[in-house]
Amino acid sequence: MIIKLKDEINGALDFNQSATELFEKINQINENDFTMDFEDVFFISRSFVQAYYSSKKRSPKNVNEINLSRDVLPMMEMIEKQIMP
Repeated sequence: MIIKLKDEINGALDFNQSATELFEKINQINENDFTMDFEDVFFISRSFVQAYYSSKKRSPKNVNEINLSRDVLPMMEMIEKQIMP
């Protein structure tokens, strides 16, 4: 299942609660594989990314990311290394 984060949340991913709520939703869906589409996401906060990867680590679902922009990718990579070793 593909989830477009711009449509599900918005183009500025700045609240850690949004990441937590996103994973609460997908954990209740009767599907195991999810693709988070970051197309048209122009901003991502450190707190969102930390909550995203913390929730991803605890989730029983298989979650992958696509379409990470040059603005978003460095933050995602940095936090992923810290939380998902």
